[in-house]
Parts: sequence; C-alpha cells; structure tokens
Amino acid sequence: MSFNNRVIGDSIREAPTNRGLDSAMPKDRRKTSSNYRKPPVEYQFKKGTSGHPAGRPRKKSGGNAIVDRFSTMALEEATRLITVREGDKVFKMPALQALFRTMFRAAAQGDTRAASRLLEVIARAESGRVATATEILEFATQYKEINLENFEKYKQEGLEPPDIYPHPDDLIINEETGEIRIEGPTTKEQAGAREAVRQRALESMGRYLEVEEALKKDPSNRALRQELRELKKYYDFLMEDFARNIRHEALRQSRDALAKPAEPGDDNPDEAK
Repeated sequence: MSFNNRVIGDSIREAPTNRGLDSAMPKDRRKTSSNYRKPPVEYQFKKGTSGHPAGRPRKKSGGNAIVDRFSTMALEEATRLITVREGDKVFKMPALQALFRTMFRAAAQGDTRAASRLLEVIARAESGRVATATEILEFATQYKEINLENFEKYKQEGLEPPDIYPHPDDLIINEETGEIRIEGPTTKEQAGAREAVRQRALESMGRYLEVEEALKKDPSNRALRQELRELKKYYDFLMEDFARNIRHEALRQSRDALAKPAEPGDDNPDEAK
C-alpha cells in the first residue's frame, strides 16, 4: 500500500495532539520531546541569556585582504617611475602621469572619447579641490574670529595674551584667491625656538656690521664672505620678525578703531559747524 505526501500531511494535521495541555504545564514538568523544533527544557535557551556568551564570531577577512592588496598594487604601479621619450628628450615620470599625457595627446588629435574621459576626471578633481578649499577657508575664518575674541577678552581683563598657535594675525587669508598661508609659529615649541633664534640674532648684529665693513676694505676675503652669509641669515630673520610685529600692531590698531564707539556729533558733521 502506498501513500502520497499529501495524504500523509493531511493525516498529521488531523491527528489529535496534547500540545495544548503540554504548553499549559510549567516547563520543568513538561515531557521530554525528541522534536528538534521543541527541544527538552534543560536544553532550551534561558530567558535573558545570550546564545553566544563570547560574542558573535568575527567574519573572515580574506576578501578584504585581497581587495586591500589589489589597491596597494594598483597605487604602487600608478606611482612607479617609467621612462618616457618625447622627441629627442628622455625622462622619467610616474606611470599615471604618463597615462594622462597619452590621453591628452590623443584628445588633442581628435579622440573625442579620450577628451570626454579627461573632462570628467578634471571636473571631479576640480570639484574636490574647490570643496576642500572652501572647507579650509571657512575653518580659517572661524578660527580667526573666535581667537581674536579671546585675545580681546584677555586684554579687557588686564591679562597677558593667551598662548594660541598659530596666532590669529599670522593666518593670512587672500580674499581674492582664497589662498591661506601662515606667517608665524604654529606650535608653542616653534614659538620657543623662534625666541631663542631672535636672541641669538640680536647678539650677532654687532658682528654682522663689523664683517660688512671689513668686506668693503677686503672684498676678496673668502672667510669674511662666508661669515657674512651665515650672519645674514640672522639679519633676514630679524627683518621678517620685525615685519610680523608691525603687521600685528597695525591689525590691532585697526580693530581698536573699528570697535571704538562714535563720539557725539560724528554722525551729523553739519551740527559741529
């Protein structure tokens, strides 16, 4: 006698069961079951207890390692120096630069596909450069505003200026090009080193003038010329430091003038007459 799967399934569904009675009993009194869907009570997970006390096993990183290795190899090849010949000249350049040069040459000769790809690359590069420059410009502007307020606060309270590096007035922003440069120490250690150089430079100025006068009398003296070159480094440092101090003072006076309240009669010059 044979039965198909449908008949067996129907028979199982229609067979009486004591599931309702068993589920109503406490867990410790239920009968042991061999059904994998309902293991014995002592083997069931306890409420509030993790099935992985040691944590979830880490995934194998074999795939990531291969990707990282591939990326490293690609970058190494892109930056590897290769020999390039252009006419009679032979020189070396990174492989990626040589590739771009080849694409530019092809685009100049009418290859529209190469030209299109180059334009896409240039557009992405320019977009990224502008975004980065804008972010740096915004940060520099905020940095100057916040720290200049701190300097003013210390001044009003009669305190020594705070040790902030770089100094806000050493952060030079070109409003036309957006270029930012720092003309001064960027750390406390650099500031200390500059002070030591300044002291040594001041001490060497007397000798600088002596050597300069001696060379006027003996311009062919190699020892004096060498000494003057070394002493001139200190002289140039002092000139740069002097210009920096002048800039700081000019900016400070400008801020003080802008912050100074207007005196009575300034708004209406006709009344003063």
